[in-house]
Amino acid sequence: MRHVHRFVPVKRPGVRRARGACSGLALTLALALTQQGCAGQPSNDPLKPTARPAEPDVVTAEDAVWADESFRDAQPSAGPIPAFTPPEIAPYTLSNGVQVYAVPSAPLPTISLSLQFELGALVDPPNKAGMTSLCMDLLDEGTRQRDRASFRARQADLAVRVWSGASDDTTSVNLRSLNSSFDDAFALMAEMIQEPGLRRADLDRLRAQRKADLAQARGSARAISRRLFSALLWGQDHPRGRLETEDSLDAVRVRDCRRLARQLAPAGARLYLSGAPDESALELAFQTHLERWTGEAPAAAPAPEAAPQSGVIFLVDVPGAAQSVIAVGAPGPARAAEDYAATYLMAQILGGSFSSRINMNLREDKGYSYGGRAGFRYTRARGYLRAGASVRTDATADALRELAVELAAIHTRPATEAELKRERDGALLALPARFATAQGTLSTVRGLVFYGLPLDWYAGYQRAVKRVDVDAITAAARAHVPSEGYVVLVVGDAAVVRPGLTALAAEGVLGARAVVELDADGDPRADEEPAK
Repeated sequence: MRHVHRFVPVKRPGVRRARGACSGLALTLALALTQQGCAGQPSNDPLKPTARPAEPDVVTAEDAVWADESFRDAQPSAGPIPAFTPPEIAPYTLSNGVQVYAVPSAPLPTISLSLQFELGALVDPPNKAGMTSLCMDLLDEGTRQRDRASFRARQADLAVRVWSGASDDTTSVNLRSLNSSFDDAFALMAEMIQEPGLRRADLDRLRAQRKADLAQARGSARAISRRLFSALLWGQDHPRGRLETEDSLDAVRVRDCRRLARQLAPAGARLYLSGAPDESALELAFQTHLERWTGEAPAAAPAPEAAPQSGVIFLVDVPGAAQSVIAVGAPGPARAAEDYAATYLMAQILGGSFSSRINMNLREDKGYSYGGRAGFRYTRARGYLRAGASVRTDATADALRELAVELAAIHTRPATEAELKRERDGALLALPARFATAQGTLSTVRGLVFYGLPLDWYAGYQRAVKRVDVDAITAAARAHVPSEGYVVLVVGDAAVVRPGLTALAAEGVLGARAVVELDADGDPRADEEPAK
């Protein structure tokens, strides 16, 4: 039987295969088993089957099927993007004033609950940066009746998780359980809210862990960049720009945490729920386990305008760093801006996707970085643009120059139809993933409420994305990507990168006119003047 192998062989005319000849291994096996000569030769024993005929000695181009059909010359066309209908969310308010947003759950017998309060790091006193986060970590360390070990053991016995946490703007108390253990898990969460342990020994342990994290962060270029960028973008006197330090952590007392815990009240709090409990079941849980829990939840704290420290290149020295971390940013539009769809697609073209201009430049063309990115991030009041990458130390100045080139070119080199189609299709195709799981839907709805957007916002967003054209991309770039006034931060080996950065400052790249060196806590080095 002739066998035609359906793969592409190497074209080597005249190369022969030793089909009929015996290999050494074949000869050894054949002699040991049959004492008959080579495998593949006819046997003289009438009881043994005759071997099948050998294949042809020569494989030529005519013997193979070649993968050179014309249809392989063109990329297959994508099918139409299917319409997507986001799930409907019908909020309701419990008798104690808690606003509930129940989202569809996955077909699993699980419940996820997040009770959120307008109380975050923005309310930390200036000398106690990190207080709210530290106190919320302390809250789930136990209750009056249960120390940390017994509180954890109770959760393990019930196969549930109860925890608390904080961000810049909000604080939350959270629960995750099976349907069958929801009531017991809710009771444990209620005990934590009404009778928190808040023990001094637990606070001291958590504080020591935070200090160890700070010490470790000061040795990492990436961690230093993350820590200092907000302070430079918002200003060190801005609530979002305050740096957590050993001194600010030492200033936090148990009484601060008790005062904060007493502010967690129901009226005005928001509860995000995924799972089985309906309105009546949830009302019953609160009346059973949190009947004495009353009061008004805190209102959102206003934040001042950003005071970005621009006009210089800030440099933090990490001797011997194999890579430099470059970060460039400026204040940007609000999340609720009308041109959000165009701004998002513009940012994707600039630096948001793998095929973006910044990534193709720094990674594919120049080889300076494994990946460069840019995009808008948002707080409740407004957003900000951030672009950057981890780059080879010896290419730091060159990479920063190319980043500046791409930020400028988004104004002068309009988006192509191919770029727009790629990112527009990607945005529409990725949308269902936001609602693919109960947790994803919960997070998406929480974001809509946080930014003050309507719950059916994503239905209109699809229409807005489809309407975006090249002119809208150009308008968004001109409106939200500044020509100068950037905050510029470089963290790396100063001995290597300083000369190149000084040259960039002399040219005024990104509007920077000088290089100012900072330490890992954002303070000017002894031989530096503070930036204006």
